[in-house]
This record gives sequence, structure tokens and C-alpha cells, in this order.
Amino acid sequence: MRCRLARNASNSSAVCEELAQIFGLFAERLRDAPGARVLVRLAQTAKRIPEPLAARLTALVIQIDDPQFIGNDIACSLFDASHCSAKCANATAFASALEKRLQRYIDNPVAANNARSDLQERAAWWRMALSKAGELSRWPALVLTNNMDNHNG
Repeated sequence: MRCRLARNASNSSAVCEELAQIFGLFAERLRDAPGARVLVRLAQTAKRIPEPLAARLTALVIQIDDPQFIGNDIACSLFDASHCSAKCANATAFASALEKRLQRYIDNPVAANNARSDLQERAAWWRMALSKAGELSRWPALVLTNNMDNHNG
């Protein structure tokens, strides 16, 4: 996922708007997911992200300057929230966790490189699993269980 956030990172209020749109898009597309309510709550609370946090996120996004990487990080975190019971109280908590991850990527280039390849694989896996689940009208976990049974059987 290319991050729309990175295109509008020069304006911290635009960052909140973009996060609200990203959360809303995921909430709509994953409305039948077990954790869909979490995504709806993120979308509803995105405009309440404090300005200083939005400004710090803006600076980090500009500094990293890798929309694909940031987009994959956000997407995987949202998939975790919607399908894996990852806890996220509201958009401010999500943005704070994102800020910590982005800062860690800047502080530790090795961690950033490892995360970059891991997130790319995870995002691709989620896209495949959700696509296959949609085709079969089953949850991704059932699709994977069936695939593993076929490989192990």
C-alpha cells in the first residue's frame, strides 16, 4: 500500500485528515472483520489526534520519505487490529504507536531494513488472504488452515 499520508506530510492537520480517510477506507473494506468496530472507532477519533503528535508524525514521515514502507506499516497494523485482536483504543493511541515505530526506524536503520522486508511480505500476505477469503466467502484464518492442511496432508 502506498501511503497517502506521505503525499500530504507537509501539513500536520492534513496528516489527521489522511489518517481519518485511511481508517475509514479500511473500516469500509473490512466491515465484516471480527475487529471492524476498532477500525470504525479509529476513523471516528482521527480528527482528535493532538496537534503536537500530528506534527511529530509529519516530521517523521517526511524524514523517512518511503510511502510504500509507511503504508505497509499502517496497513499491517490495521489488519492486526481488524483480524488479530490487536488492541488500539483510539486514533491517538494508534498514532502514538506509529510514531514510536517510525522513530525506531529512523534511529535504527537495521531495524528499518528488517521491518521494510517483513512489512512488505505481511502486507502481500494479507492482500492474498483477504482476496482468497473473499472469493471463498470465508475468514482468512479458515483459508490458511485449509491451505496448510492441503500442504501437510
